[in-house]
Amino acid sequence: MFENFLHQAPFFRFVISLIVGILFQINYPIFNVAIIYILITLLFVTLLFVFLKLPQSYSINKIWGIIISLVLFFSGMQLVNIKQQNTINFKNSEYTFIATIIEQPEEKEKSIKTVLKIDCIKDSVSWIKNSSQILCYFQKDSSTLHLNLGDQIIVQSSLNEIKHSGNPYSFNYKNYLSYKEIYNQCYVKADQFAIIAHDKGSAIRILANKTRQKLLNIYRRNDISGDEFAVLSALTLGYKNELTPELKESFSTSGAMHILAVSGLHVGIIFIILCKLLFPLQRNKYGKIIQSIIIITILFFYAFLTGLSDSVLRAAIMFSFISFGKMFTRQVNIYNTISASAFILLIINPYSIMNVGFQLSFAAVISIVFFQPKIYSLLSFKNKIPDYVWQLVSVAIAAQIGTFPIAIYYFEQFPAYFILTNIIIIPIATLIVYGAILLFIMSFSNILTLYISKGLSLITFFLNSSVNFIEQLPYSKIDELNIDASELTLFVLLIFSISFFIITKKLNFLKYSIWILISLMFYNISSSYLKSRKSILTVHNISRISAINIIEKNKALFIYNKEIETNDKNIKYNVASLWQEYGIDEKSILQLQLNKPTNYYTFKNKRILQIKSGTINKYTPGEKLKLDYIILSENINIKISELNNYFEFEKIIFDSSNSFYKIKNWEKECNKNNISYYNVLDKGAFIEYL
Repeated sequence: MFENFLHQAPFFRFVISLIVGILFQINYPIFNVAIIYILITLLFVTLLFVFLKLPQSYSINKIWGIIISLVLFFSGMQLVNIKQQNTINFKNSEYTFIATIIEQPEEKEKSIKTVLKIDCIKDSVSWIKNSSQILCYFQKDSSTLHLNLGDQIIVQSSLNEIKHSGNPYSFNYKNYLSYKEIYNQCYVKADQFAIIAHDKGSAIRILANKTRQKLLNIYRRNDISGDEFAVLSALTLGYKNELTPELKESFSTSGAMHILAVSGLHVGIIFIILCKLLFPLQRNKYGKIIQSIIIITILFFYAFLTGLSDSVLRAAIMFSFISFGKMFTRQVNIYNTISASAFILLIINPYSIMNVGFQLSFAAVISIVFFQPKIYSLLSFKNKIPDYVWQLVSVAIAAQIGTFPIAIYYFEQFPAYFILTNIIIIPIATLIVYGAILLFIMSFSNILTLYISKGLSLITFFLNSSVNFIEQLPYSKIDELNIDASELTLFVLLIFSISFFIITKKLNFLKYSIWILISLMFYNISSSYLKSRKSILTVHNISRISAINIIEKNKALFIYNKEIETNDKNIKYNVASLWQEYGIDEKSILQLQLNKPTNYYTFKNKRILQIKSGTINKYTPGEKLKLDYIILSENINIKISELNNYFEFEKIIFDSSNSFYKIKNWEKECNKNNISYYNVLDKGAFIEYL
C-alpha cells in the first residue's frame, strides 16, 4: 500500500530528496566543485541506464529510484551552494551607492525600516554594478516618511555586516536575514541621501503595492480605523504595518495568529468560493479548462492585490496545481500536488525551506489532508450545525498535529484553546473575506459601501473581542516550552512513523514510533540532567548595557549596570531564553545592579574583576592581584598598560556597554603588547562552560 502511495505521488519522493540536500548544504557547507562533479557523474549514470534500455524489473526500478534521489539530493546542495557563492559582505566603512527601495517602508518608533537593492556602488575610480540587498534604517523625519517602494536613491553611508549577538539560545537575526539574502545593513541620516527617480525596479510589484494602497484607502474613506483597520487590512490584504504589539500578542496567545498572515487559509477560502460559483461550467465541453483558467487567474490576481508576498504566492501556486490537475482528471492526488508545488518553490529559492511560514503552511496542509478525514470519521452528526462545528474541530486538531513541533521550536508556546479559537474565528474570517470582496466591488457606490463597511467593521470588532476574550481565559497559553533541533527532528520522525503505520497497517512502523518516543524522552531527560550539572558564565551582548550571567545548579546570578526588569524587552530577547533553557524561574534569579567602580567575584575556580568607572592608579597593592578575566565596561578611561601594573590576568573582555571606537583603541594596545582579549561587540557574547 505504501509502495502504491509513492507510485501515485512521485513528487513526494523528489521533494524529500531535494529538501535533505538543501538542509545538508545549509548546515554542512562543502567544497562546491565536488558537488558539481558528483552531480555530473550521477547524471551520466542515469543517462547510461536510459541508453542501455535495461529490462524493467523491481530491482532495476529500485536502483533507478536511488539514482534519481541522489541526483536530487546533490541538486539541492548545488542550489544552496550557488546562493552561498553570491554572498557579499561589505567592509564596515562608508560607501556611495545608488539603490532602489524594494520593500514598502515601515514606520518604526525612531526610524523608517526598509530593504534596498543596490544598483551600483562607487569605488575609488568608477561605478560598479552590484545587486546586493541591504537592510536600511532611515532617520525618521518629514522627508523619509514619504519614501515609497520603487524610489531610487543615491546614498552616502556606512555599510555594516549584520552580526549575531551570540547570546546563547537567543534568536539569530543574522541567520534569519541571510535566508532572505540580506547580509548587510546601514543607517541613513536625512542629509545622507537624495531621491533621483521613482517607480524603479519590479513594475509588477510597484503596481501591486499601489493597487493595495488604493484598496486600503477604501477602508480609510469609509471610517474603518483603529484595531478594526489594523486587523482587517492584515487579514484581507496582508498589510501588517498598523498591527500593534498588543494585538499581535493577543492573536498569538489565542492561537489565531495565522489569521493575520494572508496565506493558505485565505487563498483556500477564495478557491472554495470560486469552485462553487464556477461549478456550472463543468457541464460544457471545455468547461473544466475555462474554470481552471479563471480560478488560477483570480488566485494570482489576489496574490497581486496582497503585495505578492511569499506566503500568498505559495498558496496560489499550490491551489493552481490542484485546479490544473482537475482539468485532466477527476481524481487528483493531493499529496503529489502539494509536493509538486513545494518542489517548484524550492527550485526557485532553496532558502524557502528555512522560512517559518513555508514550514508551517505545508505542514498544516499535509496534516489536514491526511489526519482530518480520519478524525472527522470518529463522530457523526445528523444535524448540520453540530456536524459543521465538528468539521472545524477536526480541521483544527489535524492542523495542530502537523504544526505543533514547529510552532514550539520557533515560538516556545502553545495555545491551549486553539479548538475554541478556530471554531469562532474561521467562520468570522470567512465572512470578513466575503465582506471585503463585496466592499471593493461596490466601492463605486457611496451608499452601499457605507452600509457594507459598517457591517465589516462590526464583524471585525467582534473578531477582535473574541480573540481578546480567549486570551484572557485562565491558562490561555502554555509558554516557556522549548525544544532544540534534535527534538524537533525526532517529533517530525514520530509523526511520519505514525502516519506510515496508519497508511500501511504494518506493525514495524508502530515499533519505530515507540522507539522514537522512548528516544525523545531519554534525550529530554538526559539533556535536562546534563544542563543541571553544567555551570555557565556569560558576558551578554546587549547594546549599551553591561550584563553578566552566572548559572550554577538551576540558579542564576544576573549582574548588570542599569535598572532593568526581567520583563524588559532587552532581557526577554537576549537573556530570558538562556534561563528558560536551563529551567530557571524568576524565584531562582538573583539580580544585582552594581554601581561600584570595581566589582570582584568568583565563579567555580575563576576570578573575575569588572572595572566600570574611576581610575585604578589609586590602588597600590603590595603584589599584583591574580585574575582570570578583567571585564572593562562603560567606556572607562583606562589604558591597557595600566592594568599590567596591577594585575596578572589571562584575558580582557570588552563588554557591550563600551563604544565601538573605544574598543578599537583598546584592541590596538592589546595587539601591540600581545595581550589576549575578547570583543563582545564584534564576536558576540562571551560564553564559558565549567
